[in-house]
Amino acid sequence: MKQTTMNSSILFRVGILVTLIFPGLGSLAVAQAAKSTAPAAKQEPPRPVDAEPNSTQANFGDWTLRCQRLGNGGETQRVCEVAQQIRAQDQKNAVAEIAIGRLKKADPLRLTVVLPVNITFSNSPSFLTEGNTGEQLDLGWRKCLPGGCIADALLKEDLLVRWKTPTSTGHITWTDAAGRDLTIEPSFRGLSQALDALDKGL
Repeated sequence: MKQTTMNSSILFRVGILVTLIFPGLGSLAVAQAAKSTAPAAKQEPPRPVDAEPNSTQANFGDWTLRCQRLGNGGETQRVCEVAQQIRAQDQKNAVAEIAIGRLKKADPLRLTVVLPVNITFSNSPSFLTEGNTGEQLDLGWRKCLPGGCIADALLKEDLLVRWKTPTSTGHITWTDAAGRDLTIEPSFRGLSQALDALDKGL
């Protein structure tokens, strides 16, 4: 498998879906307003633009750190994740996406994996780290969306420490709908630097 940095983040997937849905709703509203004989409502002045960017991105090896501000005014929340998109050799579409992040600063880090939709729910995917201190992390299926099925698990600090070492290797295994075991190999290159930047909130 060939690893590349991801183009879209997993924690913000819901936001992307909303963006895709609302333009259609807006077009429908405009069409209905054109048919109405009622006078147009007074347009509200545009909201002020914050000095801080709505989203930021930084690349570390095969990992991408993405942060996005959610909410407005005094209720804003900054959500960050480090993520990687995995493609098969000479294929345009991603085979899988993985991300490590948290919704709140006090929350523990969570590993989230997006895999193809043709999966077997009775067998949960696993992430096996190879080496002298190999450890298998079992993930739990959460839900399936049109773009893929999502599984996740909490990450322990000692496991993250091992993943940060340059010699770390591992693979994710899951079972497809035909009962075949499939495997992908994420890259750990740049993960240590990306996680350090995540802790600093960059």
